[in-house]
Amino acid sequence: MIVILLEMYAGRTMRPATRVDTVDTVDEGLPAPFTPQLSPRQWVAVDILLAAVLAGLSIHVISTKEVHPAGAAWDVARGAAVMVACLPLPFRRRYPMQVLAVVTAAVVTMLSLGARGPAVASVAFAMYSVAATSERRTSPAVVAIPIAGLNLAAIGQPEWGWLIAGAAVVLAGWLAGERARSHRVYLRSLADRAAERVQQAAFEERLRIARELHDVVAHAMSVIAVRSGVARMVLDTQPAEARESLSIVETTSRRALQEMRHLVGVLRQPEDAGPELAPAPGLAELAGLVEQIGQAGVIVDVEVTGDARRLPPGVDVSAYRIVQEALTNVVRHAGPGTARCWIRYHPGDVEIEVVDSGGAVSQPAPDGNGSGHGLVGMQERVNLYRGALSAGPFGRGFRVLARLPTDGTDGDGP
Repeated sequence: MIVILLEMYAGRTMRPATRVDTVDTVDEGLPAPFTPQLSPRQWVAVDILLAAVLAGLSIHVISTKEVHPAGAAWDVARGAAVMVACLPLPFRRRYPMQVLAVVTAAVVTMLSLGARGPAVASVAFAMYSVAATSERRTSPAVVAIPIAGLNLAAIGQPEWGWLIAGAAVVLAGWLAGERARSHRVYLRSLADRAAERVQQAAFEERLRIARELHDVVAHAMSVIAVRSGVARMVLDTQPAEARESLSIVETTSRRALQEMRHLVGVLRQPEDAGPELAPAPGLAELAGLVEQIGQAGVIVDVEVTGDARRLPPGVDVSAYRIVQEALTNVVRHAGPGTARCWIRYHPGDVEIEVVDSGGAVSQPAPDGNGSGHGLVGMQERVNLYRGALSAGPFGRGFRVLARLPTDGTDGDGP
């Protein structure tokens, strides 16, 4: 039974075959091996040695005890049964059911001929392999048939203890194999869950980057479109204003390129590089955003109420991006005018409200058909923290109202 215990230990220390090392928790709960794993060839060598030991000990027991029926022919038959019971053991991992059938038949024959010996343990090893390599729980019939065969062979024999011993041998192998199988299934489930976490993390990261790219590009292109249109219209009559508009276009485009290079740099960095990245924007940078929007012709009045405090990083950047997208939509769809922005700090959340005056559109919106990902991105950011978002017409203008909970957040959001 030492070999079975060794196999069970090897199964417990074996790591999942699926490569999921990118998840930090993949090895959680898995014991670290303190002995090297045996290769398939080494396990075959172990089984060959096991078969030789069982066969040699059984032949020795048969040759040293008086066995009935006696005679040279019967001794040869018993020896042949012992060899057939032991020799298939090296193949039990590749052909478990076939080896179990051959070994059980040989041991039943051996017992029927009056022989006793360690070769009976071959049934336990074969049963262990059947249970351990199965994808589901072993059928009761597979366990009952060898027990019935061993018991039938022991009936009528002088040693009635073999009725119990035969069942115990089979059950020991089956229980050990079931334990190894259940642990293998557990390891596989860990690997599957880890792989799912890897896929989910990659999907969420793609969404985060898509939102960031949309916010950066949409905001910059809206300002550039408005200011370049102003420069075109006043180029001949008001060259000073045209130069100012072109300067704003240059500054905005450079800033947008810098942010895009930052995002692309994050994508190109290896996972273990650990680069020092620029801090993500938050509500502390709201004044700079309002200034950029003002350069596009929209005057924004910001009002902060409540106890202003440091927000979790994920909530902070999401709040900033929601304000940025809402004001960018004002530039794109309402044109020059005014807008009001409220940041309301409550004990358990922060509320963002942006309302525009609905000014006349001076330039066609870049995506005037209203299709885009701005509202979708805002909704995704709100959903990430289980907040609430409402957006729709409000008087002559448009209102965006978002609520982001600040309690129970871990700050890991985008």
